[in-house]
Amino acid sequence: MVADAPKWFREWLTQDRLAAEPGLSVKDAKAVLTQPEIRAAEKLLEHALRSRGLPDYTWEERFALAILVANYSLQQRVRGKKSIGPAKEKAEYRRNHVNLLLRYVVEKRYRDNPKALKTVMKIIEWLDDIGIEASEPQVRRDINAALKLGPLPER
Repeated sequence: MVADAPKWFREWLTQDRLAAEPGLSVKDAKAVLTQPEIRAAEKLLEHALRSRGLPDYTWEERFALAILVANYSLQQRVRGKKSIGPAKEKAEYRRNHVNLLLRYVVEKRYRDNPKALKTVMKIIEWLDDIGIEASEPQVRRDINAALKLGPLPER
């Protein structure tokens, strides 16, 4: 695969210029790369990102696109965009509390009309008291989920 690569690319690969440190910044990379190398990479990226009818790419373009995808994935991981697990656990925790509050804690007059604004605000007040942040739409969704579990107790 590399054998049919352009001469400048084969030479660049053998120089191993960027492998010195894993935490190389863009500023450091600009100091290591020459201007012709940067211009060639820009031209390659422009050509690879150009829209086309059929996804027919040269191996160089595929390599450039793979680097872009890997960099984007790395940035997402660093920013925590892919970690939705804790958010799901937090939502489940809130949903369980809303169910408990609606069924056993709030007064009967609130349970008589569980979707009313006064009921939603009362549950938000209770959640705030125990340290759980929740918005009105979140509590409304959680109330609907609680009602799907079965009828509210009569007390």
